Amino acid sequence: MKFRHVFILAAAFLALSCDQVLDKAPLNIISEDKVWNDAVLINAYIDRVYGEMDFLVRDGSGFEEVDPTSGLADEGRQGRNWHPLFFRWKAGLLDKDGGLLELWPYETIRKTNEFLEKIVSTNAVPEQTKKQLSARIRYARALIYFNMVKRYGGIPVITRAQQIDDSYEELFVKRNKEAEVYDFILSEMDGIVADLPASYPAAEIGYPTKYAALALKSRAAMFAASIASWGKVEIDGLVGVPAADAQRFWQASYDASKQIIESKAFSLYNKLPDNKSENFRQLFLDENNSEVIFSKQLTGVNVGSNYDLFMSPFQFCPGWGGSNTSVYLEMVESFENVDGTPGTLDKALATSKPWNLTELFAKKDPRFFATIYFEGDMWKGEAIENWGGIITPAGAKITSGFYEGRSAQGRSFSAGGYAGGQMTGFNVKKYLDDKLIPVDQGKTSVDFIVFRYGEILLNFAEAAFELNKPAEALDAINQLRSRAGIKALAAATRENIRHERKVELAFENHRWWDLRRWRIAEEAITRKFTGIYTFYDVTSGKFKIELNPDAMAGTPSSFQAKHYYLPITPGRIANNPNLGPENPGY
Repeated sequence: MKFRHVFILAAAFLALSCDQVLDKAPLNIISEDKVWNDAVLINAYIDRVYGEMDFLVRDGSGFEEVDPTSGLADEGRQGRNWHPLFFRWKAGLLDKDGGLLELWPYETIRKTNEFLEKIVSTNAVPEQTKKQLSARIRYARALIYFNMVKRYGGIPVITRAQQIDDSYEELFVKRNKEAEVYDFILSEMDGIVADLPASYPAAEIGYPTKYAALALKSRAAMFAASIASWGKVEIDGLVGVPAADAQRFWQASYDASKQIIESKAFSLYNKLPDNKSENFRQLFLDENNSEVIFSKQLTGVNVGSNYDLFMSPFQFCPGWGGSNTSVYLEMVESFENVDGTPGTLDKALATSKPWNLTELFAKKDPRFFATIYFEGDMWKGEAIENWGGIITPAGAKITSGFYEGRSAQGRSFSAGGYAGGQMTGFNVKKYLDDKLIPVDQGKTSVDFIVFRYGEILLNFAEAAFELNKPAEALDAINQLRSRAGIKALAAATRENIRHERKVELAFENHRWWDLRRWRIAEEAITRKFTGIYTFYDVTSGKFKIELNPDAMAGTPSSFQAKHYYLPITPGRIANNPNLGPENPGY
């Protein structure tokens, strides 16, 4: 049974009698004696902390932003022209006032610090249990700090619950240097790994294990190493990591990844080895499988997401939502052919005659079919309808109304200002639940995988290569390619390691962050992107393809050097002048 934070929390409150509830001060006053003398409430407190960490689900926030960073990267674009992710943030208009992917959860951090102070004196749980519960909270705190430092660079690392009568310096805390924040995260993981179990019984799945701690160390150290290797230190280290630290951070990432690999506690998901595409698709639907190290648990009831509502093809949505991320043709082309040749579309051939698109892409990496949907792709027993017009036997193109009873536009082409298949011809299939009927708001129940073994192999490969261990890097990459069903690489290079990461982890909230840590986002994002249009050809029953030379519809795609860090913002600095100076460029 999946562990569900909200239900455990609810059960804790229900365990109190009505009189007790009426007589109590609110439980959000953490000094309440009842909390720290009741094992159920202590666990409920932890669940509340994890319940506040919504950013773990693809860094999304709000009702509709279910996949924001894919639309910011070179994977695709937000499908709605009127959405800020498209016309503002993708256009490079982020300024000193911020507003993009904001994360400043010091209220939650305070909860973690109060827990660590209060748990010491409680007699409600045994000492060994205290260690494990404290480790869970320290993990949450470190995970929050990691998600902050990758946004803002140096931030205040606060490890005690501040009091109203504290000194000015204790209340208005200065930012730590960026390298110090990463060192804190790594030190915390080293400090808790022995106190966390290797696994949990079914009723407790969802808490971090020792391998989740190693996975966070693997990723955080890789980020720090990347910034040390390709970034620059500014404002006295508040942003940037010294180049001299690159080697030790690469080594830390390598070592943490290797510990996970050598434990043999995880393996690449491979339940359907004879159907490579479906095997890869099921990796994200078959919860808590052999590849999952840590996931954000969802139920679809109280603890859910709108992912399926805003990402499914329109024809399967309740009259709104759908197709939130339009995938660029360039991302489609990143998927190689199974023989290892480039997946670049032969545009002359593609536009020369009508096609069944599944046949056109037949030689592609099987991960493509598990990751992206397109015209004619089968979903829930129906062919997806992305066509934007009908070509009659006489060669006329009809784009409105009907022709011989068939709508001139497919049911997933567009609807009510929602983009559908019309922008690029491709949308995201990964994580969509084909068993979810009907699709509606808050109903996504498929867990979001925060750390998986496939990423650890990629982290290991990257760190190994940067540490001059190319043979180890090659072996890790080829394990992924073998599972995928494509030709092994003959040699590992920085370029093909990054390329494998782009394809394997597509639309999993990695690419935008990777481009930023590699410091190549300016050239990767500031460019033209393309797509395709499809038209139903009456004569052949197939689809005529036309190229869309500007998938951004006239809006520039732009990333500026200052955007490697988000702004602290004038409002925050006004509240705490010690947060200044502002990040470079703002």
